[in-house]
Amino acid sequence: MRATLFPFQETALAELHEKIQKAHAYWSEKDPQVISFTAPTGAGKTIIMTALFEDIIFGHAYGVAEPDSVFVWLSDMPELNEQTRLKIESKSDKFRARDIRVIDSTFDAEYFAPGGIYFLNTQKLGSDKLLTQKSNLREYTIWETLANTARRQPKSFYVVIDEAHRGTFTSVQAEDKAQSIMQKFIKGSKEDGLPIMPLVIGVTATPQRFQKLVADTTSTIQKVVVPPEEVRKSGLLKDRIIIHFPDIAIGADMTMFKEAVANWKKKCERWDAYCDREEIKKPVRPIFVVQVEDGNEREITQTDLDSCIAVLEESLGRKLQSGEVVHTFDRHEIIKRHGLDIRKVDASRIEEDENIKVVFFKMNLSTGWDCPRAETMMSFRHASDYTYIAQLLGRMIRTPLAHREDSDAELNNVGLFLPYFDEKTVELVEQALQDSEAIVPAETGSHKELITLKRNPEFADVFSDMDLITYRIDSARKQPALRRLIALARALTQDMIAPEARKST
Repeated sequence: MRATLFPFQETALAELHEKIQKAHAYWSEKDPQVISFTAPTGAGKTIIMTALFEDIIFGHAYGVAEPDSVFVWLSDMPELNEQTRLKIESKSDKFRARDIRVIDSTFDAEYFAPGGIYFLNTQKLGSDKLLTQKSNLREYTIWETLANTARRQPKSFYVVIDEAHRGTFTSVQAEDKAQSIMQKFIKGSKEDGLPIMPLVIGVTATPQRFQKLVADTTSTIQKVVVPPEEVRKSGLLKDRIIIHFPDIAIGADMTMFKEAVANWKKKCERWDAYCDREEIKKPVRPIFVVQVEDGNEREITQTDLDSCIAVLEESLGRKLQSGEVVHTFDRHEIIKRHGLDIRKVDASRIEEDENIKVVFFKMNLSTGWDCPRAETMMSFRHASDYTYIAQLLGRMIRTPLAHREDSDAELNNVGLFLPYFDEKTVELVEQALQDSEAIVPAETGSHKELITLKRNPEFADVFSDMDLITYRIDSARKQPALRRLIALARALTQDMIAPEARKST
């Protein structure tokens, strides 16, 4: 792993290994096994699962390698699969790109190849008949591939159902269809020739979601739960959400947009100063996310994008460059506003593109979107969309460097600007955030209630004299010496540097 796990993540990983060992011991064709892995949004579920995959395939301190193991990751949206694939590639230093594959309509195999991670989405299994029906170009349906692999290697075949990132604003019909397809893996499907999968791991943010899937099954269900308070204590999440709204919600949109731009610009300056001071090799580049109104037959959005670009350029004191402003609208064409080309970008690609500074979107960022660089949000939508705004905000509370910044409290805040809200509707956002699957920061409130105290630069010498020698202690535990020794021995054996190292350790 390129990332060091936090203590609570190490604990969850160890519990998953324990539950898997029990599941394999109890498994029979008449007693399939299910593990429910519950962790709140922001806990790093994908990172924990990546570590689990590495341990199973390549071995770990307390278990031998099982290189023939196969993992199938099932979600209900292609974009979620792509984002998870990219995250696994970026966090794992053992899996190669060719080991991680998204199943498309051209996939045709009797079995899944050993040692691979395969991504599958319910849309491909529902509306796309190319995967599920035989033809002159297809020898095996995806159902046959799943069934053959499950029968050949029941104790080294893992189906992961991603319930944590289910589509939030899908229709009831689409959600029911996705759920019925996911249940085929848990209950089997005679009409498709699919047996019950031997081991299913359900990754979920709330246990209620996964309980709906496993209702009325004969499977043995074991549970692994990450406590929300452990995630909050880790420093992975921001301390405060500060919501800005006008005294009178009439004609305040562009005025508040200017305030939001100023907030984002201040965050950029403070992050630059912090990264320089701390000598961080990869500086944080804050992103300003702007939620716009829906469009009509003539306009892609009723929000005045020309004015938005003009305000941005005025605040920055320069012309924006192509690629600095992007959109995630349904249309794929480049939008030209105020002389600037605004290209379409997939949500999963935003975090990795450091050139992106501003993102315009409508309603498609809340589901599974992960971008710790998003520091300021402005919404041109009205109070009726408060639930969606809260769900999106719940995905913006992760700290960019995965720890709390003690030297500048401003960097631990998320700014939200709502020109069409008032005090009552802001309370609805706060309540919706409490009811969402995200872990709520310690403080959430309006700009009138939450104030960040700043140091007076005229007294910089006073503060410098008060500074004590400070050491940063990593909140992530170092691996025990025994585990590192066994991992080294395994690597020496696998690379044929010392073939007997594993046996003699």
